[in-house]
Amino acid sequence: MEAKPRSREALLEFLDYLARKGLLNKTTANSRKAAAGKVLALLDDAEAADLANVDIDHLMHRFSNIAGSDYTPGSLNTYKSRIKSAVDDFLNYQENPMTFKVGGAAGMRKGGDRQKAGPASADKPAIRPTVASAPPTSVSVLPIPIRRDLIVQIQGLPFDLTTAEANKIANVIRAMATSE
Repeated sequence: MEAKPRSREALLEFLDYLARKGLLNKTTANSRKAAAGKVLALLDDAEAADLANVDIDHLMHRFSNIAGSDYTPGSLNTYKSRIKSAVDDFLNYQENPMTFKVGGAAGMRKGGDRQKAGPASADKPAIRPTVASAPPTSVSVLPIPIRRDLIVQIQGLPFDLTTAEANKIANVIRAMATSE
């Protein structure tokens, strides 16, 4: 039985395809597939038939209400990021397989709107921040409770953050602190 074009089953097959063809690191594909399998299992058959109509934020809220006690906030954010990346890549592939590139080669704006890729103009710098061009490789928001009544949120940390990079970030934060 063939999976419907934009269904949950088709997404899981697509992730296997990306890994098999070397279009996505096998570990990354398997991580996305595991997260998608767990979270998308909440969808009934009608909801799972067309992932283009699924609100990932709402679905993650449902997942958090049902199974959130089994996961840390960081894990839930990681799942959300993996599922968004998987579904975005899947729908982009469905839209145009000939121009598809993993991670949305067309790019994404902060609000999630697609933007057209084009040649860099002369007034734009040649180097662009990697955070904006690689959303699938970072945690969306990492909440850090620092006081009883205050939670700080850090956004854009890469999954492969090195100790040197973590120290650099920590030094910037230390520089912002006032004396006690």
